[in-house]
Formats: sequence, structure tokens, C-alpha cells
Amino acid sequence: MLKKIILAGALSLPFVIANPVNSFEFPEKPPVGELSANVSYYTNYIWRGEEQTGGLAIQGGFDYSVNLLETYIDAYVGTWAANLNTNGFGMELDYYGGFTGAIPLVEDYLSYDIGMLYYDYPGASSQHNAGNGPDGGSGTQGLEFLEWYGSLGIAGLPADLGISYYFGYSPTGFAQNYDYTYHNISAEIPVPSTPFTLYGGVGFTDSDGDDSVTGYGFTDYLVGVSTSAFGLDWGVQYTTTSDYAGTGVDADTTLGGDHVVGYVSASF
Repeated sequence: MLKKIILAGALSLPFVIANPVNSFEFPEKPPVGELSANVSYYTNYIWRGEEQTGGLAIQGGFDYSVNLLETYIDAYVGTWAANLNTNGFGMELDYYGGFTGAIPLVEDYLSYDIGMLYYDYPGASSQHNAGNGPDGGSGTQGLEFLEWYGSLGIAGLPADLGISYYFGYSPTGFAQNYDYTYHNISAEIPVPSTPFTLYGGVGFTDSDGDDSVTGYGFTDYLVGVSTSAFGLDWGVQYTTTSDYAGTGVDADTTLGGDHVVGYVSASF
């Protein structure tokens, strides 16, 4: 009997070794903090009233956040990308990081977000620089630029109205041509007894360049409606600009002007 048990164990051992149980699995979330992702499909990419693609746009990104002080301070970093067509640069790739949370003593009503945002255009700087140097060679002026930002959100208002204010400042601007400030006031409100939310905003761009091209100010407007269905977010919005001709470009061109954009997005 003992020999049979030993023999049976010896015969089964190779099969156990050859077919080990797969005990390793990738974790569903980081050991510290939270990781999220998003992807969107837009019929056009409009940034602060200015058209960026002139057609279909795929956008998406990743975010990582960690809580530093419950309710009041979360630190985050992220990256976001979109295709570009209008300016011929192919792609926009943004990097950002900052802090967000509720404001102590009024945490049910006020929230904040402060940070920095870097706009990059991979592969475009070398094309833009070609021939711009003093000797006709490559120049050093890139398209990428940095924006510092801060925002304040207001909640707890009647009818679930939400209001936010955004301020952005760049010391160099696009292609390092000008510094600018950007102000935006936005609001959203759910439509009673429906699955829809109305939203809108007004933004003002002011730059300090020395001529009509790099020195200008204009206002952008946005209004839209959104809803959720089938696990996705859907919406349509209208954007327009005023005083855009101050940039040296006719306000009716595709850069500014009127646009209707539809979109669908998902978050993970």
C-alpha cells in the first residue's frame, strides 16, 4: 500500500509542476490613489471658440490622483491628446498636474482647482522652425507653451445650479509669440423631470502682443445640452466668437465664427 501511494505521488508530481495554477493577476487599481481614463468622439474640435480640426476629432487621456487630505486636497497628474487638422500640426498632446478639493468651512458650496497645463505638438516644432534661424537654418521657436490655471466652483445653489470661474495665464502663448490671460464663467443646470442638462459659458482672451496679429482680445460663447445613455455621455453644443476680427482674421472664417458640434464620450 505504501509503495502504491509513493508511486502515485511520484507519477502525479510532473503534472503538477508542468501545469501550475496561474496565481498572478494584474491589480484592478493602483495600491495608492486612483487611475482613470476617458475617450471622446467630436464632430469638430473647438478650443475657446477657435476651430482646431475642421472635421472629426478623437480625444482621450489618462488621469492619476491621490488624496492628501480627506475632502480638502487631492493631487493629480494627467495627459490628454487630440488630432489636429486646421493648422496642419497633426496632434496635440497635453500634460497637466495640480491640486483640487473643497474649501474648508464652506466645503458644501465651494471647490477649487489649481495647476499647470503644458500644450505640446509632437513633430510640429521641427517643421515650424525650419528656415526660421538667422542664417536661414533651423530656428529655436517652438509651438508648445505653458499655461498656469486656477478655478473656483460653486454648488448647493437652487435648482442644482452649478457655476464655475476659470482663470488661465501663459507667459509665452502659442509659438511663444505673446503672453495672454483667459477668463471663463460657466454654468450648468439639470432640466427638471428630464435626463438632460443645459450648460453654457462665456470666455475672454486677452493678449499683449505689439501688433494686430499677436495683440488682441476676443470673446467666445458656448451653449449646449448633454445626457447619459447606454453607459455613454452624449451632447451637442453651439459655439461662436465676437470681436475675433481683432486678430487680423475675418470673424466669419473657420478659425472663429459659428460652429455646431456633437459628441459622445466615455470614462473608465
